[in-house]
Amino acid sequence: MLTVIMPSFHSTALIEKRIIEVDHNIPIIIIENSKNISLKSRVEKKFKNVKVIIPEENLGWGKAINLGIKQSTTQFVFITQPDVKLIDNCVNKLIDCIKNFKDFALITPEDTNNEIYKNYETENNKTRELKNNNYQLQEVEYVDLTWLINKTNFDDHDLWDEKIFLYFEAKDFSKRIRARNQKIYIAKGIKTFHIGSSSHESKFDYYSKLNRCWHYNWSRHYYYKKHYGFFFAYKKSLTLLLKLIIRLLKNLISFRKSQLKFNLIELYGLFSSMANLPAFYRPYKKLKI
Repeated sequence: MLTVIMPSFHSTALIEKRIIEVDHNIPIIIIENSKNISLKSRVEKKFKNVKVIIPEENLGWGKAINLGIKQSTTQFVFITQPDVKLIDNCVNKLIDCIKNFKDFALITPEDTNNEIYKNYETENNKTRELKNNNYQLQEVEYVDLTWLINKTNFDDHDLWDEKIFLYFEAKDFSKRIRARNQKIYIAKGIKTFHIGSSSHESKFDYYSKLNRCWHYNWSRHYYYKKHYGFFFAYKKSLTLLLKLIIRLLKNLISFRKSQLKFNLIELYGLFSSMANLPAFYRPYKKLKI
């Protein structure tokens, strides 16, 4: 009925913790973007319900999810990530939730670590709660962190935008779903816990930050241009460009050398997107991993 799909990138320390949070009868597909063959061998040997796919290159988030969805054979897929704990029988509750309820495109558990980041958004702070449901389903505009997808409402050309390598892909996905009048729900009676920006090993923190600085700004401009048009996107990006330049100058004056490279990478990502270049930046390629 349901397959769990989890992209992974240098997430060795967390993968098995997430696997054991899922019932052993539920199939799990891991897209291992860091080519960790030993992880594949160990995990597939230890857990019979787990299949680890190792692509020829780092696919990023959207492409990895799409690959997992296409490899799955169930009507429903649950997309999650290594730094999100699936607490209190989360996946079993989702399965129970959808046994008699199919009128949705996305359902997402409410994340309990919501003081820092709330994993859903509503229109004008209003939600519409379904009557007579055990899991407090409320219709919302956007969800993040995890996604239960009803595949019957999608085809292979209508999944995650593969032009986006990282960031804003969930916003883009939700926006396209809502544009088709499909329904997105937050399940407040089902919980996860986002550990927070720790899906990779700590030794990769520097390169992860470089990656984030470049791709966040690239994806931001791409998202605005895709959904709101050329002029809106450039108006937003020129405002951001001014802020980034001011930040760069402040760090130059203060001799904060450690921050200068990140400032330049932010600008590089924004300029690349404004110049209509693809999301090509891969700082990890410099590492021997």
